[in-house]
Amino acid sequence: MRKLVEGVLDFRRRLAPSLRGLFADLSRGQKPDCLFVACSDSRVVPNLFSSTYPGDLFVLRNVGNIVPPAQTDEGDMLSEGAAV
Repeated sequence: MRKLVEGVLDFRRRLAPSLRGLFADLSRGQKPDCLFVACSDSRVVPNLFSSTYPGDLFVLRNVGNIVPPAQTDEGDMLSEGAAV
């Protein structure tokens, strides 16, 4: 827990001032460039390894970064429910 609190304080002290304008823009809405399906694994950090900023990606994280078929053989639509 200490590492988390120290990280938040460090972010607020060192990075937040330089990103204040970006966060102000994002507070008015978002228009991400793409949907990024990623694994829920804590070692996977899409913005870090894609060199993107907050608001650039719409990230959907799930176990195993699985994207189910849009429809079953019977014609049932399942993707929306599986994504949630």
